[in-house]
Amino acid sequence: MIRIVGLSGSPRHGNTEVLVQEALAAASEAPVEVSTHYVSLAGRKIEPCVDCQVCASQARPCIKQDDWAATINEILDPIPDGLIAGSPVYFCGETSLLRALFERCTSLLKGIWIEGFPTAPPDLSRTAAAAIAVGYHRHGGVEHTLDSLLHWLMIMGCACTGVDYIGGGAWQRVDGLDTVRNDPIGMRNARAAGRRVAYLANLLWTGRAGVGEGLIDWLKYRNLEEPHGANPN
Repeated sequence: MIRIVGLSGSPRHGNTEVLVQEALAAASEAPVEVSTHYVSLAGRKIEPCVDCQVCASQARPCIKQDDWAATINEILDPIPDGLIAGSPVYFCGETSLLRALFERCTSLLKGIWIEGFPTAPPDLSRTAAAAIAVGYHRHGGVEHTLDSLLHWLMIMGCACTGVDYIGGGAWQRVDGLDTVRNDPIGMRNARAAGRRVAYLANLLWTGRAGVGEGLIDWLKYRNLEEPHGANPN
């Protein structure tokens, strides 16, 4: 069964939730077995990274005591086959709450850069992903926000797919109404994101046997022969 997680980075239960849920609903209509799980950051406390370096020096997850660990575990345990990340546009970018979640993920990835680090990064190389963003206006930062979400998904190792352009962009201010449900293009984009993630997730799942575990292990960061931090040039 394909497991797809939808993440809303909004501090509210509003338009982003509508879009992410629409994407998950579309994904669940795929002609394969699909289970979906929705994660909302509304009501959660997640502080930004302060670069304390404890995760690196003590080889441990982030020590901050808030809702980050429980939230990231809900998203990544078990590793999803599909991941759809959504955010409203706040000042031409994602919400500070979602940005804080992104920043703190550095503690999960230290094995990429620190030789001998005891914990391998989560393997999202077979996780299909897409981004969704909704702004007050079509040209008020939607693509910039999508780009930022895609950067996080790619850094985490996901296999990203676009929707029309780079993601599922939507507009909440349509005909004087402040609701994304009145934006047919945005709602269509959300459904397209869900369908594409379900499609790619199924391809990655079914292709795993053909690829073989040997090639998968070869690709993992801890098995790379190049010295950490080496300059490829």
